[in-house]
Amino acid sequence: MAVPSSLTFYIGDSKFYAARLMVSILFIPALLQMFGKGRRFVACDAFALLVGAWMVAAPIIGGRYESLSSAQALVVEFLGGYFVARGFILGRAAVEGFVKALKVLVAIAVAAAMLDHISGRLLLNSLIGPIIGMHLAWEPEYRGSLLRAMSIFPHPILYGAFCTVSGALFIYARQWTFVGVSILGCVLAMSSAPLLVFGIVIAVYCYDALLHRYAWRWRAFTAMVACFFAYIWIVTEHPLSWIIANLTFDPATGYFRMGTWDRAFYNIGLSPLTGYGFDEIGFSVEKDVFDIATVDAVWLVMPLRFGIPIIPLLLLANISAYFGGAGKRGRQPPRDDDMQNLGTGFTLAIWVFMLVGLTVHFWNAMWLLWGVILGIRAGFKEDAAAARTNAGAYVTGGMSPLAAGDLAAE
Repeated sequence: MAVPSSLTFYIGDSKFYAARLMVSILFIPALLQMFGKGRRFVACDAFALLVGAWMVAAPIIGGRYESLSSAQALVVEFLGGYFVARGFILGRAAVEGFVKALKVLVAIAVAAAMLDHISGRLLLNSLIGPIIGMHLAWEPEYRGSLLRAMSIFPHPILYGAFCTVSGALFIYARQWTFVGVSILGCVLAMSSAPLLVFGIVIAVYCYDALLHRYAWRWRAFTAMVACFFAYIWIVTEHPLSWIIANLTFDPATGYFRMGTWDRAFYNIGLSPLTGYGFDEIGFSVEKDVFDIATVDAVWLVMPLRFGIPIIPLLLLANISAYFGGAGKRGRQPPRDDDMQNLGTGFTLAIWVFMLVGLTVHFWNAMWLLWGVILGIRAGFKEDAAAARTNAGAYVTGGMSPLAAGDLAAE
């Protein structure tokens, strides 16, 4: 992932960048690991497969065969990342090894972002064009008087989202220096949604630390969040637009996103089952400005490309990675507080993807990383299931307290 995804190359007719090539190479070995002795599947595995299957099926059903190659590339990234993580990153040593590797990646990404600011241009990305023989028209963006760093990513908002996801993991891994590095990286990106969600991550951690002795804290937290959204739904005329508008610092950006959502809902309604693949969207005689603008929300881009069914499938893949499977009281594995905390961190990282995804579309390495995070979190579920089956045998992992109200403590 440290190699910018813009640095692409071909093997035969297939286009690759470094991260996509690596998950392609490791995919079959990872599946062999998953079918090894003592391994078991969890619900998230099925939903992840259904996400990939629908991304291939939707263009076929809709007769948009020219979109198949692009859809298959998304499947390779998402399922490749997911199953490589499921196959190889299981148990305490592997998860802690992942966190160590992530520290190196964050250090590289933030150092590259600092070079962007020092040089006053998108330094690393500006060097890629001549290497691949293409002109990459990336001009520096500014928010106020500050440059928005891109680092090793193809857009500042993806870089900011990466720092927020990493920060959520580092907080619960107790890697405080790298929490600070992640915050610095997020500030260098000058991207409002990742910064605001990072604030939410810190607030959730403080809430957890304050009430860590009480097993009911996550149920209370869920109830508070539900009440907040219910209040917004009741008192505002356009609740979703209100949420999107208030996830940004710049009101103009927020209102633009509101227009994007309204127009996207209209277009999705014209092809609700299979979407439009990667075709051009827009049916009016004179296209609306939002038909030709970028759609900055993964929860809009996915149904526009693959139809409405992709939304519940993707949601269930995320939720099933951490929710449920508490088992019977008295058959919980012995607590491992460090792994409990890491499980909570990965759950929080999943929520970062889902929340930031309201104002960000993920592609290339960040889309792949989403699959990796889901795969690692599902591994915690596998460990917990194995421990329950063995009636109290020690297996590293276990449920995250954020998953189901810290049932292990009860």
